[in-house]
Amino acid sequence: MGPLRKLTGAQAHLFAAVCHHYIGEAADGFCGFASPDKVPIFSHLSRAQRLKLVADVAVGMLCEDEPLPPDTIQHNSAYRAIIEFLFTVLSLENDTLNDIDYDDVGEDLLNFDEEVWARRKRTDEELEEFRVKEALIEHRAEKNLKKLKKGKDVGEFNVDAKDSTYGTTDLITAKNKLKLIFDGGPVSKRERDSIRPLTDNEKYAFRWRRLCDAALQEDTLDTLHFHDAWSISFPLCNVNFDWRCQTINKWYMALNLLFDTKLMDYGSATDRALVNGKVDYKSYADSSQLPRVMALERHINLLMKVYASSWDPKLLAIDERRIYAVCSNELYAGYYHKEWVLGFYQECMTRGINIEETGNYQARLDIFRDTKDDLMDGCEYEFNSSENEILERIRENWRPKQEGPEQLGFQQRMCSGPGNLTLFPGSDPKTSSCWKTKNLQSCSRCKAVLYCGRECQVADWKRGHKNVCARLAKERKDKEKISQMAKDVRLADRARG
Repeated sequence: MGPLRKLTGAQAHLFAAVCHHYIGEAADGFCGFASPDKVPIFSHLSRAQRLKLVADVAVGMLCEDEPLPPDTIQHNSAYRAIIEFLFTVLSLENDTLNDIDYDDVGEDLLNFDEEVWARRKRTDEELEEFRVKEALIEHRAEKNLKKLKKGKDVGEFNVDAKDSTYGTTDLITAKNKLKLIFDGGPVSKRERDSIRPLTDNEKYAFRWRRLCDAALQEDTLDTLHFHDAWSISFPLCNVNFDWRCQTINKWYMALNLLFDTKLMDYGSATDRALVNGKVDYKSYADSSQLPRVMALERHINLLMKVYASSWDPKLLAIDERRIYAVCSNELYAGYYHKEWVLGFYQECMTRGINIEETGNYQARLDIFRDTKDDLMDGCEYEFNSSENEILERIRENWRPKQEGPEQLGFQQRMCSGPGNLTLFPGSDPKTSSCWKTKNLQSCSRCKAVLYCGRECQVADWKRGHKNVCARLAKERKDKEKISQMAKDVRLADRARG
């Protein structure tokens, strides 16, 4: 079904800001920012195709006279990817706050919260067990990948409606999970009003959290149904934190409720499972995931072929311009797009629209449509390109093709040794990694781990492989045990967010 309604007010402002911010990140190609691994279909399409989908979704969610985004798996994936991208920029903002001099910011802005769970260092025994599981899972994943490449039939992918693995965000299926963001009641108006005015630098430093806070405060819908079994009232204006909160898990949960659980219907359980959930080596080791991997491959290949047949390099930046026209509240442009931005800006001013203010999304889209054909110069260059960039290089980078690793979600295996510790003084030899991926050979006894050479193999033997080599040799052939092991690790990773 797709999104259930349009966005308005502060929620629309936040969504527009995220879509606009995506323009710059998408130009970098396959990276964690522009292509979130939790949305595999979206992430493995080309950057040009991803931008078109983001533009389609932005128009559908923000412009009042346009239909909602199409109910297709690629548009639903793009919508989910925008939410994941919001999580990324919010997390980055939270991390960079460490660079701010809090003495200048003021004690009234510090509202530290304890993390929901404390991260602790693994014991030697836990580290050894972790390495055993990793080695067995990676080995089995590689074996299964080879079988898939040979055309092994793994069956059709279907998810039972009662399967909560890809359900409506498992963080909220139990009432006690909601205590994290609602216990203690909302931040009082008196406390909010007591915050001193922010400087311009502070407004910029806290930009994303302030936008998210405003969006949550506008959510006054008070009923949400879970699986038609029970319902609970929780308008998100009543969360127990404001923009000063530095517990990132609270933000993730509240924003997921706002933009996904309350607003999005992915259709069947199978459709939702195709949109949500990353693919990695654990997916290949878990035999129950192989039908999903193959289904995702088919969808991605088909979507790429359809898009490639209509891609026009002369219109390379047309979707970046469309996103900018609808979503931006900044006046800027790359070298080859200055004329277009100036023409668009002048027409907006003529019609009484200030593009440095939010809103008027439909009117801005109408202006874009009315003027785009008369201002096509420079559209063959990416939006943020600088002067004298080589056009052929740009076209080659943007040509429709699958982004990321050659095999969906499967990164190259690395040497299991500690690497050259002299290159990284202070590294812990118990936990350091070599990172080399080429010319690796397996341990002659267990066959489960790989090494770049004798030096790494000897070092790894001394730091613990000698204790587990025989066990690995015995257990690496137990397909069912490793499949369950991979499933358990994957679900544990998902529970941690």
